[in-house]
Amino acid sequence: TSKPAFRLNDFLSCTMSRALDSETVASLKTSNLLTVYNDIASALSTKSSKLLEIEFLPKSHPLPDGCNVLIEGNSIAVTKVKLVQAFIVARQVFLKHMKVCDQEKEKELRDATAVMLLLDPEYLTAANTRKRLILRYESGSRSEFEEFLKDELRFVDGYLTSRLHRHTKSPTVWSHRRWILEKLKDLNMEHDILEDLGSVVLIAAERHPRNYYAWSHMRWLVQVFHNSRTRTADDAKSQSDYLKLTSVVKDWCLKNPSDISGFAFLLFCLFNLGPSSTAARTERCSGICGDVLRLAVSFKWTYESVWVFLRTVVASNICTEQTRIEFHQAIETISTARPDGRPVLEAAKEWHQRNQKDLGR
Repeated sequence: TSKPAFRLNDFLSCTMSRALDSETVASLKTSNLLTVYNDIASALSTKSSKLLEIEFLPKSHPLPDGCNVLIEGNSIAVTKVKLVQAFIVARQVFLKHMKVCDQEKEKELRDATAVMLLLDPEYLTAANTRKRLILRYESGSRSEFEEFLKDELRFVDGYLTSRLHRHTKSPTVWSHRRWILEKLKDLNMEHDILEDLGSVVLIAAERHPRNYYAWSHMRWLVQVFHNSRTRTADDAKSQSDYLKLTSVVKDWCLKNPSDISGFAFLLFCLFNLGPSSTAARTERCSGICGDVLRLAVSFKWTYESVWVFLRTVVASNICTEQTRIEFHQAIETISTARPDGRPVLEAAKEWHQRNQKDLGR
């Protein structure tokens, strides 16, 4: 493949170049950009049953001469400098073929958009182009269309679960994942939301604490794939899924007590899912609340996230009187041991007193 005629000076004078340091600018002028692009694009397009694990190498870990990307199994490591070099070529390829979008150029566009989204996860045009490439097969073979969707889901999940700080909380990438799942749902495909919780959402939530987009996506999954099932709320399978879901989320929250987004999703599960029986709901909510209270007392937690969760559950009408007593006792115990945390604890107590008669009705 011949090297494209890049207008490097035009690129370096554009707005994006203001974020580049002098070392990066110098490397752009001396490196073989096409070779760098081909190596990174090839690594990103490797098909595997496992998700890609991508990591950006810091300047303290430069790549050996002649090496543009480190690959070991499904793990990929690249420097930001190399990625910027690859992005220049990717953008040229993208602008050249995006309007025509010939079937012969599909792979080139997929490779280019993969590199572009790795550098900039909010590159909406690149994400939309990937959608258009998939939609070309919507009216054809169902199995082929389904396979394209599953491949794209693996690609997206690799970006969402890798150690990429911006990608794990990217509204564009999470929205792209939602679009893929909507298309799979149109094909009447079953989807395991518990698998998504463990393999995608919780990992992204750990990579980027208080990950609103990850937990919002999980809420959408529950509403679309759990609530749309024909079985009733008291169905044995539905109850089993509910118990597993709340148990996994509760355990994650107890390991990440400062994460308000995780606790907010747990509240959503307790108030909107589960059995229709009041007694069964009360037992589950009180049990989870009791587990949180015990750890809060043991570790003297004064995280606002923990006490917003506790005050909300205890103030509802799906909690036992014993749990309310334990709630107030915990506040007194922790207040004595942690005077610095009293403002949070007192605020939770006062909020509970103001709202206990109305919440949950």
